Amino acid sequence: MGQLLTPTTFEFFATYLLAGYVIIIVRSRFIIGLQPKPSELIVEAVILSLINQLIALAIAETATLFDIVNKIGLPPTSSELYFFLKILLLPSLIGLALGYNLSAGWKNAFLRRLSLPVIHPVQRAHDFAFGHNREAGFVIITYHDGTTISGYFGEDSLAATNTDRSDLFLESLYEVDEDGQWSEPIPKRSGLISLQAVRTIEFLK
Repeated sequence: MGQLLTPTTFEFFATYLLAGYVIIIVRSRFIIGLQPKPSELIVEAVILSLINQLIALAIAETATLFDIVNKIGLPPTSSELYFFLKILLLPSLIGLALGYNLSAGWKNAFLRRLSLPVIHPVQRAHDFAFGHNREAGFVIITYHDGTTISGYFGEDSLAATNTDRSDLFLESLYEVDEDGQWSEPIPKRSGLISLQAVRTIEFLK
């Protein structure tokens, strides 16, 4: 166990594994969906760590070439500050750029120009529909037996999903009469709703 905690081994794992995990963690803040399997996560972390290392080397070579280190007071590559900037700050910036790119869909036009398939990073339609870009609004949930539930999905609501089941918490439930008029029941209600056997979910703006 003592051999695993030496500065040399820590530097190795931080450079070629931890940096990738930092990128994945920051990037995941922009994407809602299923997480990859642990084995896939390790492989991705190693690849992203290598990319981070290449970018760090490119920045260091550029800074040396133009003497930026001395001009603006950047830490030398041999310092501990540079090491932590390389495994924490730079991966955070890369993860931020990747996450924002995925959420904004900037890569889609580029992939279409290359005639490559566009694969959305969110794997489930449920996660995409209730993602962080979901505007607050009314929803109508219809089950296969014809039962309907009408409610308001806002900041105090929550949509959860996993491989076994999905459910939805609506902060306000409404009654809808035959004329289609919505009214709040007395007393006011919220509800935890199972999405099993759901036929449709309609979003009203």
